[in-house]
Amino acid sequence: MVSISGEISRGEFMKEPRFRGQYSHAMDKKGRVSIPVRFRDTLRKKYDEQLILSVGEGCLVAYPLEEWEELEDSLQKLPRFSPVVKKYKRMLVSTAQECPLDSQGRILVPPELRARGALKDKILFVGMIDSFEVWDRDAYMKKYVPEDGEFSISEIEEELHNLTEKTRE
Repeated sequence: MVSISGEISRGEFMKEPRFRGQYSHAMDKKGRVSIPVRFRDTLRKKYDEQLILSVGEGCLVAYPLEEWEELEDSLQKLPRFSPVVKKYKRMLVSTAQECPLDSQGRILVPPELRARGALKDKILFVGMIDSFEVWDRDAYMKKYVPEDGEFSISEIEEELHNLTEKTRE
């Protein structure tokens, strides 16, 4: 929408709310951590405030309930006796826990998930479009903020392009 002054409103750029960006927060000793305001806004505008938290690769993954149920539906369509499917379900589904937001916009990360995600007090929330990751900030920085020359976005873009080409075949 363009205003009388000719400015484009923020709504024109966003088709729908999504989880994007990175935000640092502190987790208290009880395991409570505040969800970033932008992520809470996305939860309120597009979903309800129910989150499912599970184990990811070196982190925890947080899905709005609706997205989590879509993931479960996709898993239900896969061959149930496949060793890979069973392993994935054991890793992701069996560790899933509901983590509702409290009145202050925080979640309580259960102790077993804190341990599995190796979460300490400095937390980094990483937007993943339809979900977000919950990282120990130092672990994320060590893994994804490389020294000079160690990381090439163009190499990753090339790999993504190759994946796109394979899906077209």
